Amino acid sequence: MFRKKFIDRKEELRFLNDAYNKKGFEFIVVSGRRRTGKSRLLKEFVRGKENIFLLCEDRKWQANLTKFNKAISKYFNTPNPNFKSFAECFEFIKNEIKKRVVIVIDEFSYLIKKTDIVAEFQTITDEILIDKDVMLILSGSAVSMMNKKVLSYKSPLYGRTTGNIFLQPLRFRDLSKWFKSSNTEDLIKIYGVCDGIPKYLEFFTGKNTEKEIIKNVFNPNSFLFREPKLLLEEELREPETYFQILEAVSLGYTKVVEIANYSYLEAKDISSYLSILIDLGFIEKEYSILDKKRTRGIYKMKDNFFNFWFRFVSDYFGKIEINETEEAIQNFKKNFNIYLGFIFEKISKEFLIGNKNKLPFEFQKIGRWWHKNKEIDLIALNNKTKQIAFFEAKWKNLKEKEVKRIIEELKEKSKFVDWNLDKRKEFFGVIGKKIENKKDLRREGFLIFDLEDF
Repeated sequence: MFRKKFIDRKEELRFLNDAYNKKGFEFIVVSGRRRTGKSRLLKEFVRGKENIFLLCEDRKWQANLTKFNKAISKYFNTPNPNFKSFAECFEFIKNEIKKRVVIVIDEFSYLIKKTDIVAEFQTITDEILIDKDVMLILSGSAVSMMNKKVLSYKSPLYGRTTGNIFLQPLRFRDLSKWFKSSNTEDLIKIYGVCDGIPKYLEFFTGKNTEKEIIKNVFNPNSFLFREPKLLLEEELREPETYFQILEAVSLGYTKVVEIANYSYLEAKDISSYLSILIDLGFIEKEYSILDKKRTRGIYKMKDNFFNFWFRFVSDYFGKIEINETEEAIQNFKKNFNIYLGFIFEKISKEFLIGNKNKLPFEFQKIGRWWHKNKEIDLIALNNKTKQIAFFEAKWKNLKEKEVKRIIEELKEKSKFVDWNLDKRKEFFGVIGKKIENKKDLRREGFLIFDLEDF
């Protein structure tokens, strides 16, 4: 594994430091899917601050209480106090602290998985710490459990937090800070497999990328090979059902009926499963950018790693497990470039959002558009100025003639986009791997970007 220095998370650190700099009791909950770097963020935050840090394990709550006793003993430099409850631990801390202290309970989801201890933490927040100069942080990776037992309306802790962070994966542009010597094309390949999950990125150097993918994903002894199965089994009660649903969505089934049929479920029974997968960040429901009623949404993969794994690994899992990897690897080599086309659309959207100054107007909304059998990769628009830009994202090298053909097709499709038809000012653009005669095309008024601009 190739461990890297701490990358980005400036906004989250700023939020935590702002809370720390306030006087009095602060109570923050940090959640997010596994491997996004919550523990690393919190360790970075408490660096140089007075802190008591407990990393819970998937064991009985008494074992974690024993660990907390030891952490208290170490911080206060006293014999092991051997408190019998967390409330007793916090009562002691309250009476002994002389300055502001941060108390972190990381992987809190393990603690509440083994016992209904949330009510005790209501007492801790309401009665023990409420008037003290303490910052309490509870962090957990079991998203559904954290939402239900800590953040939901029915939780004893509901309404008591002073801040919540749902830690997202790193953005594509952050990968350039991680793999400083890699070119943009290799970064896109890595992102297409690992998303922005720090734990997964640690297995890559950014050199010989496709070989590294084969080594890290199509190897039965590698960490990434079994990761999705293990996460689903740990997070969910019916992992086999969610497995089928994720496989369906990764294969391009986007409607409820299609997904239900593939997953051996009734359409009326599948909505709760889809909602949970959305909460976990594995899938998302997407609406056409101009769908005001939001009634015709489609489901698509949000997590690139799960998307890649269910597209290229799940169907071959049994064979890879017994080291018969050739068929899976050949399928990967044959279809990886096609798969990256979908990833490139997502990255192109992020590129435009992060480079608004490269467009002739400041857009308010951006997203995909579709109507019946017509589809446009990206539309950016401004309702006030009535300006609109239409984009196609193509994961390929494009000659000038190809670009003009794509733009002509865009112009035809744009006629079906029912938005300020007689009042709007239109722009047309193409985003590609490498585009021939970019400057000439731009002089003609087209919005042209390729990897060189990234």
